[in-house]
Amino acid sequence: MLDKHLPLDATADIIEELGLASGQIQRVNRTMQRIVRNAWNRLPAARRTPTFDEFADGVPAHDWALMFEVCALSQLGRDAEACALITAARHLRAVHTDCSRRSASS
Repeated sequence: MLDKHLPLDATADIIEELGLASGQIQRVNRTMQRIVRNAWNRLPAARRTPTFDEFADGVPAHDWALMFEVCALSQLGRDAEACALITAARHLRAVHTDCSRRSASS
């Protein structure tokens, strides 16, 4: 079952475009969830939300879709493409700082 935070339309497009099988989708989903849980666990106690679910709810939907796609590319052995996608997202966020603010207010 896909994580409840994943935007279904974007996720379906990624699954179709990459031709992911059921087992691959499950592994990608678990990897993505581990990444988010690790991010929550690494926050200093003063900045950490009381529960993981509260933290996960605060992650913008487009970031969930990005993580899913990057994890899927990595799962398929396409690490260079996964790295390029993450790098492009970081550059975009650095140039368009309003993207982060808009996501937080959504």
